Amino acid sequence: MSETITPSIPAVSNTFEIKIIEAEKTALKNGVPVYFVNAGTQDIVRLEIYFDAGIIRQQKPFQAFLTNLMLIEGTTNRSSAQISEDIDFYGGYLSVDYAKDFASLTLHILNKYFDKGLEVIKDILQNANFPQNELDTMIANQKSAYMVDVEKVSYVAQKKLNELMFKGHPYGTASTADDFNKISREDILAFYKYYNLSFAQITLSGKIEQKEIDLLDKYLGIIPVSAKEKSPFPASFSFDAGKHFVEKKDAMQSAIKVGGHLPFKGTQDFYGLLVLNTIFGGYFGSRLMNNIREDKGWTYGISSYIESTAIDSCLIISTEVKGDIAEKALAEIFVEMDKLSTELVAEDELEKVRTYMLGKFLKNLDGPFEVCDRFWGIQQFGLGYEYYHQYIKTIKTISAEELQRLAKKYFDKDKLVCLIAGIR
Repeated sequence: MSETITPSIPAVSNTFEIKIIEAEKTALKNGVPVYFVNAGTQDIVRLEIYFDAGIIRQQKPFQAFLTNLMLIEGTTNRSSAQISEDIDFYGGYLSVDYAKDFASLTLHILNKYFDKGLEVIKDILQNANFPQNELDTMIANQKSAYMVDVEKVSYVAQKKLNELMFKGHPYGTASTADDFNKISREDILAFYKYYNLSFAQITLSGKIEQKEIDLLDKYLGIIPVSAKEKSPFPASFSFDAGKHFVEKKDAMQSAIKVGGHLPFKGTQDFYGLLVLNTIFGGYFGSRLMNNIREDKGWTYGISSYIESTAIDSCLIISTEVKGDIAEKALAEIFVEMDKLSTELVAEDELEKVRTYMLGKFLKNLDGPFEVCDRFWGIQQFGLGYEYYHQYIKTIKTISAEELQRLAKKYFDKDKLVCLIAGIR
């Protein structure tokens, strides 16, 4: 009789070391800091310029948004079409983005044409003129897009959540379609002052050698900067905890948004909250997904995430369900919070989450652009690489008891905004 051999499955180990390539620092001759990651194998470079031009600086709804979009819509030397043609001709890609605290201008281009791209960047930073005809078209297009978005319960819910969580602060500015009509070219020009290099930070990633640094200095190092100190971010706001409902009678589904305030990124409890959130709703195998999607079939997806800003961090929970079960789904979210507060996480579940988080972190270090993204993820908050060392250490060592302590402290439904938008 032949012997049956059962193959052994090796145990998963999370004891391996993760090495992080750290960004190097230099400065242009005008003093603007440049952080670069030389880790590319292909002849391509990514330039990102981060400006103190986020939502937190705006005085009117859509001011930061429209200024950011209009940045590449024309200069005194180039039309919007010419800007696109000049970049496209050399196989480059130019994009803009904005967020709560910063705005950015990003260029991807081959190393051998980096100087050509920098010529356009320099022109935009010094000579953007925001043509009235381009602005009128942009406002009309974005207003139309806004009118489409406000018919979506997910958009309505997120917009209202921001208003409730940051009352009296630029993050929570209420807006309507009519606010597009209140933005003038003068408003755009006034906000353009934030797109200067005085308080900007530059990152370079890809195949970076001294010639790329020299070219950056040649084109951007000659732009004058101000010696003024950066004004502090507005930090005061009020918070409207409790249940809220925004009715949309014709909605097919209802959107659920739950939000709460957490400590600053990099503070003591923050690292453990990242692990706790992953267990709760931060990946496909999370408790919220298992309960509300897999067990009950109420949604295609539900997630929770932690968003950090210049003034605090927030826990956000988001899903869409049929309107008649929205209250039930909200109740189940609290059930999962209560379980984490009253029951210890099983070791096998915790080990699975450890493996997932470490694997995801490794994936996010795969390539020079990703490595540079990790750098900006700490630089914008004034943190150093010790943040990631502590993050990895916490993932590997945090106990079930510590996770329960954090859940008891921060999963307090009386301190959460609970919002349903749609029908119920």
